[in-house]
Order: sequence, then structure tokens, then C-alpha cells
Amino acid sequence: TPFINAIGWGPESGATSIEWISEHLGHGYLTPASVVGSADVTLKTTVTNGLTAAETEKQIYEGTILYHYSTGDNEHNCMAVESITSNVITFEVLCTTAGVSDKTSIAVTDKVWILGAAANTGSLPRTGKWRARTLLSNTMMIVRKDVQITGSMKATDMYAIQDEGNHQILMRLRELAREREKFALYGRAIARSSTVAGLMNGVLGFLESQSGSHIDTTTHTFSETAFNNVVEAVWQNGSTNLTFYAPVNMTKKFTQWDRNRIRMAPRDGRGGGFISTYMTEVGIEVKIEPMRLVPENVGFVLDTSKIRMRAKKGRKALMEKLGKSGDFDDYQIISEFSMEMKGYNLGQHGMFSEITS
Repeated sequence: TPFINAIGWGPESGATSIEWISEHLGHGYLTPASVVGSADVTLKTTVTNGLTAAETEKQIYEGTILYHYSTGDNEHNCMAVESITSNVITFEVLCTTAGVSDKTSIAVTDKVWILGAAANTGSLPRTGKWRARTLLSNTMMIVRKDVQITGSMKATDMYAIQDEGNHQILMRLRELAREREKFALYGRAIARSSTVAGLMNGVLGFLESQSGSHIDTTTHTFSETAFNNVVEAVWQNGSTNLTFYAPVNMTKKFTQWDRNRIRMAPRDGRGGGFISTYMTEVGIEVKIEPMRLVPENVGFVLDTSKIRMRAKKGRKALMEKLGKSGDFDDYQIISEFSMEMKGYNLGQHGMFSEITS
């Protein structure tokens, strides 16, 4: 279970679900709702890369300096925010190329970068702009294994298996650990009912609801370019401690790409085709973790420092011997758990979902 081994377990919970807080600092830029002409001095904010206009606006104060580059005019422009009313920003042009007094036009596809809120000497306090907090959650789910050992089998001497009861319990524990890993990676939330067992969201369940350049749903042939694009998107959103969890049909392709980016381990001085880390184009090494017997179309670029398993109080792994009801010993093995995945809604984890080759 390389994924669960990497993320570890957080504190146990006595609730039926786990919750955590998410707070978006902002992208550091905004996009206009409509074209801003070269003579205009107002800009209306709109949804920016999934962030609402209201939350985007919270990055801006009176005195904030904005920067824009117009590809149409080939000019740079700096603006100072004078006022903000109902998502409409009124600004003053500070400078353009060669000191031209007019400013550049801004297209709806342009990014207006937020440099920061400058203040003059003797400035007065500004009203703070705290961000809206989002309460995220995941439900608890149960994995169960049962072991029955008949009286005859328990009393039979076997050369290969010294104790059939212990052997069966050990095998079921291994099976339970493997299934916990599969649910953590590929699970999707299903509400509990009288006929259906409740399921938690795994990595796939969390990320399939997201969109952006960090979620690749179009690449069918896994390539170096596609991988670097997803890693770059995740890195831009603040994640650096990355591991790529994917089936062997995807991870083996790293050995076919640029050899100069391969990181051999543990003996760098010896040749070979297997790699454990890969140097990406943004300058960070991504750990490569090939997964056994998993869906071959899905690969995850995950910041493992932001994910952890959470067990129900006293039920991370519980084995009990049940009462006698016949000529056999009956054991039940229970694990009740959930998974906390911080940053999934902030673009801090990536996914390939439709790889065919």
C-alpha cells in the first residue's frame, strides 16, 4: 500500500464524517467581465479560474497596483485602484510604454496581474478582506472481512501451514489493507442507505468534480508534454511535494523520455532503465510510484503532505472472535475510516483520467 504508507494516518474521529476548512488566497490576477477600452478607467471583475467575482475582488484594496500587458498593442500598463464598488474597479493609469498618457485596451481573455497594495507614508487603516472559508467533508466507510475455521481444520496438522486460523487471519488483513488503498485512490462517495453501504470519496472522487489545466481528461497517449503540463499547473497552485501514482503502463514511459532528466536511485553510478524520480520542467523532482493491479486509465499527481487517512475512534483495524454457533471459530475484522484531502479544490493535485496507451 504505497499510497497509504506515504500519506499516513491523522487523528481518529468519533463522528460519522470528517470535516476540514479550505480558504482560497486568490490567484494573484483577475480577468475583466467585458472589454476595457483604451479610454476607460473602470473594470468589472468576473469569475476568475473558478473563483467568484466577489472572492477575486477581495485581493484588491484602494491603492492596489495592477499590471497588464496588451498583446494587441504590445504595451505595458500599470494602474492604481482608486475605488471598488459592486465588483467595479475604478483605477488611475500610472504609466504605459514611453510615458504615453493613454492606457492599453484590455481583452476579456487577458490577465490583469495584482502586484500588491501599496501605501503612502502616514496611511490610515484599511478594512481587512478575509476570504470566505469553505467547509469540506468526507464520510466514513467500513471494510469488513470474516474468517471461519472449522474444528476439524483447526485440529488438522499441515506441513506448509502451521496454524490455519492465523494464516487465514493474516491473509484477510492483507486483503483489507489492499482494499483500503483502492478505496483511498479510486473511491467515489455514495450515501449510506438500508441497502447500500456508504462509501467515502477517494482521490478520484474528489478530483473528478474539478476542472482546469491540472485535470487532464483529453490526453489518451501519455506523453512527457502532458505530464509536465499537469505538474506545472499543480506547482503554480502551490504544491511541490509531488508523487505520481499510476499503473505500470504509464510509469514505464518515463524511461523512454529525455535521459538527462532521469534520477536513478539508489545507485546513481549504475546504468538501468528504472527510475524513482523525474525532474520536471518547473525544477522539482516528482517521485514515480508504479502501482500494482490498478485501473490502467488513471494516474494521479498528488501532494502527499496534504492528504491523510482518518479512522473512526477505536476502529482503524478491529478483530473480534464471535460467539460459538457451530463447529467452527468465527472472527470478524472491521476497519472504519475516511480520507482528508486538503487542496483538491484549490488545484493542488492533478489527474489523468482517460489514458489508453
